[in-house]
Amino acid sequence: MLKEMSNSKKLIFLCWLAYSCSYIGKLSYSANILPISETFGVSNAECGIVASAFFFVYGAGQIFNGIFCKKYNIKYVIFFALVTASAMNLLVPLVPSFYLIKYIWLINGAAMSFLWTSLIRLISETVSSKEMPTATMTMGTTVATGTFIVYGLSSIFTATLDYRATFFTAAALMMTVALVWLFSYDGVVDPLKAERATELADPVAAKKSGFTVSGYIPVFLGVTFVFCISNNFVKDGLTSWTPKILSSLYETPDWLSILLTLLLAALAVFGAFVAVSLQRLTKNFTFTSAILFTVSLGLISAVVLLINTPLVPVTISCFAITSCLMAAVNNVVTSMIPLSLKDRLNSGATAGIINGFCYLGSTASTYGLGLIADNADWVTVFYVLMGVCATAALAGFTYVIISAVCSSRRSKA
Repeated sequence: MLKEMSNSKKLIFLCWLAYSCSYIGKLSYSANILPISETFGVSNAECGIVASAFFFVYGAGQIFNGIFCKKYNIKYVIFFALVTASAMNLLVPLVPSFYLIKYIWLINGAAMSFLWTSLIRLISETVSSKEMPTATMTMGTTVATGTFIVYGLSSIFTATLDYRATFFTAAALMMTVALVWLFSYDGVVDPLKAERATELADPVAAKKSGFTVSGYIPVFLGVTFVFCISNNFVKDGLTSWTPKILSSLYETPDWLSILLTLLLAALAVFGAFVAVSLQRLTKNFTFTSAILFTVSLGLISAVVLLINTPLVPVTISCFAITSCLMAAVNNVVTSMIPLSLKDRLNSGATAGIINGFCYLGSTASTYGLGLIADNADWVTVFYVLMGVCATAALAGFTYVIISAVCSSRRSKA
């Protein structure tokens, strides 16, 4: 299959494969948070703090690696990051104490933090402008694809074998992809660098890069950071806690709770297509994101209204559609914006800083929502999620209105 692809498409596929597979090793803990909590007899907050510790290190590492990724040899950085993450996933099911998992997962987070910034830098420097929209959409499906696979594996293994098999499988997959990356890299990237150098010599062709960003960049990025934190707070909050929510509120078996969570990941795969389609209509990243947060607010509000009814499928559908919309926002902020700014800012640094802010939201949600559930109830959790969506939507619409007014005044002047 690779032989029939253009060099750009080959690289996009390799980057997609590496990051999708990394998400299996990144979410293997979150996908099994319910059986892990029952196995070790720990609270929601204690379980959540492990994932929060991961996200904190991962987010901080994103910023650091975004700044310094220009100096990295991407071939070996991606390889060693995947190998390290594979080793950490292999260790988790072997340790006898729950409290050791936190430190293993910290190392996993540090290793994983090298991936996204390096991949975005590589794409921005080597993929042709003609293929850049394809790269943007394709990389936008990685999170949902990895999430779908890991939750599918978790539901199967929890029902048939043992949840620990998910970690073993994730370790094997990441090691395999690491080797594929190592031995495929030179043959794909070297010709691409020559093609890209030729394209950059043509200023007309170089500017045909798909989506663009206009306006005052610092303010635009400030609003984007609000979207980042809010997006991952909602997205990872739902991903981590939906199995527990279903089990607690509707008494579904562990394996079924995890299996139903697959619906979230299945619809989230289409998030990239939703983002690209809506962006083509609005031509405005901020407006696109604000609309997505507004609809998500309505869906979570519907969950609260249905909480004491037997309409469980409707509740799960609301979660799933929200997951899709949050995947769309994630595609906008982590893929479209960094690649659209590649001619004005260091794309690797931009991606790293943006992703770092995303994982501030992840850090807060996995521990914070678990703590709220322990001390209040899941309905309170939903109110918090609604507040986050409302804040992000308000920030987005405010920016759009102010930008439109300023633009109108400048045109009249």
